[in-house]
Amino acid sequence: MTTRIINLWNKIRSSLWFIPTLMTASVMVLAFLTFFVDQYSALGQWFSDQRFAIGPQGARTLLATVAGSVIGVAGVSFSITIVALTLASSQFGPRLLNNFMKDLTNQMILGTFIATFIYCLLVLGSIRENKGEVFVPQISILVGILLTLMSLGVFIYFIHHISISIHAEKVITAVSKDLKKTINHLFPQKRGQGKTEGGPASESTIPPNFEREAQLVLSPASGYLQAIDQQGIMDLAIGQDLLIHLKHRPGAFIVAGEVLASVWPPQNIEDAHLKKIAHTFLIGSQRTEEQDVEFSIHLLVELAVRALSPGINDPFSAIGCIDRLGECLSLLAGRTLPSPYCYDDTHQLRVIINPITMEGIFNAAFNQIRQNGGACVAVGLRLLETFGVLVSTTDNPTVYEAVRHHAKMVKEEMLRHLKEGGDLQEVETRYRDIQKLLPIK
Repeated sequence: MTTRIINLWNKIRSSLWFIPTLMTASVMVLAFLTFFVDQYSALGQWFSDQRFAIGPQGARTLLATVAGSVIGVAGVSFSITIVALTLASSQFGPRLLNNFMKDLTNQMILGTFIATFIYCLLVLGSIRENKGEVFVPQISILVGILLTLMSLGVFIYFIHHISISIHAEKVITAVSKDLKKTINHLFPQKRGQGKTEGGPASESTIPPNFEREAQLVLSPASGYLQAIDQQGIMDLAIGQDLLIHLKHRPGAFIVAGEVLASVWPPQNIEDAHLKKIAHTFLIGSQRTEEQDVEFSIHLLVELAVRALSPGINDPFSAIGCIDRLGECLSLLAGRTLPSPYCYDDTHQLRVIINPITMEGIFNAAFNQIRQNGGACVAVGLRLLETFGVLVSTTDNPTVYEAVRHHAKMVKEEMLRHLKEGGDLQEVETRYRDIQKLLPIK
């Protein structure tokens, strides 16, 4: 249940309506508070008695002008936002639109304009002039003027913010921050801290007839596996004395009717249990970074590949993506990746997962960049330099093996494309430097 709530919250906070709705509700409360102060407090009476107090007609004109101006500015801001999203989609890829949509600054700016408009309308409706009774909420009008001045400042800041938010460096930095956040969330345990259970010896605890007799949990729908409620699966496995093998990890595309999990022993399983297990798999129309570390890696890779395309031809942005990938993989190299085997408190094997591996992460990070940038000397050299940095900043043997494999592929890819002797010499030099850092097999 917690996983579903987190998934729902991530969807809500990446929408353009949530923050503006909260801000509109807040100014409605503010409007009623200022009405009360104006009508029933001595402070409101004092403001009404002052020489600078605004009359009914002047208040209506002021508020109507402010409301019309602010909603016009809000329309312009929405138009600018749509243009920025269109540019970002064409230059950086449609998968990065979610990063712009969940930008809290944009949401609050749009919310400020809408909230100011609603506040002015509420105050405008409270002005009374009937049979000698005149009520002009002076404090409410003053607050409306302050909100208008704030909206003006916010609009100036909005122009600045939206112009820098589509810079390539800004986008790359934002995606890398999301990737590091995902790494810290999914892999909080540093290498050497605590104990990781599992390994080849654990396979002996799997029943020999597991695959033949296990009940299958089938997917009720097609889509991307966004998250798995692993705690819910573990609780169900302990409660019913089950062994559950999860066939997929978040990020995989699932077809309706495809096997999600195998459950053993069959005599402990009811249809209700199979439905509960299927319910722990969250399937949606797109991938999310909630439990999928490769998703943010693919975003950086997409930025690099697009930068290397003939239509854009921006190797410097591709190099920036490689630098950020190296930074994030260096962080990941110092973390403990999960074991496939999950045990209960009595050391009974309960859940087998399909874990992420360092080899798979390196493949996701560097394969497409190598394939699309093999003819670019600067990109190839920066890949080799990044491998050297990764080796020199970790003692993780799985990183050594991944670097050994990918450095060789980058070298061979570049040698197939390069003809100039100086470039070939640079490649050989970088490759030899990596070999010196790697332990001898």
